[in-house]
Amino acid sequence: MRSLPFYMDDLNGGFMKLEGILSIEKGKLYFEFQKTDVFFEAIKSGLMELEIDISEISMTEYKKGLFASKLIIHSKKASTFKDFPGNQLTERILKVKKKHRDTAASISSNINLALSEQRLNELKGDGE
Repeated sequence: MRSLPFYMDDLNGGFMKLEGILSIEKGKLYFEFQKTDVFFEAIKSGLMELEIDISEISMTEYKKGLFASKLIIHSKKASTFKDFPGNQLTERILKVKKKHRDTAASISSNINLALSEQRLNELKGDGE
């Protein structure tokens, strides 16, 4: 599956932005990102990596906008995103440029499909 470039431009009251790449492999979400200041882009964090198991995600939403779209990732627990910057406790809103809309929609569908299959397998296991 292709990687999805994303950004978040509302960190630290709008003074910091985050740019990164999301990829999915072997049932895990892989994030690579770095933070920069908005004004001069002089202050940069080092490249950070984060790995989240898909089983820790409750659902994803894809919302299409006029210029940018959003991939919203909802977690089951607040601790899921403890190492990933953001303003909400259990969700992260990844903004996606127009040219990456199809990739974002595909990733959202694939994650939700994997979550549905996982829940179905859990139900089959309980019924036996």
